[in-house]
Amino acid sequence: MNLQDIPKLKHTTSDNFFLLAGPCAIEGETMALEIAEKVCKITENLKIPYIFKGSFKKANRSRIDSLQALEMKRP
Repeated sequence: MNLQDIPKLKHTTSDNFFLLAGPCAIEGETMALEIAEKVCKITENLKIPYIFKGSFKKANRSRIDSLQALEMKRP
């Protein structure tokens, strides 16, 4: 797949590396948006193609009482 084939992805012809990044575990909407906004500003200034990636459910925690997933609303 070519980067140009990904809808809404910016800077696909900049000859920069492609960045897929974000928090390992999303602990809330506010945190996720703050991280995405900061990384978007940096990648926009440097013309780096960027896709935000974060997990809302992590089953591979080392402690039984650590956060595994966000509360999900049922329809």
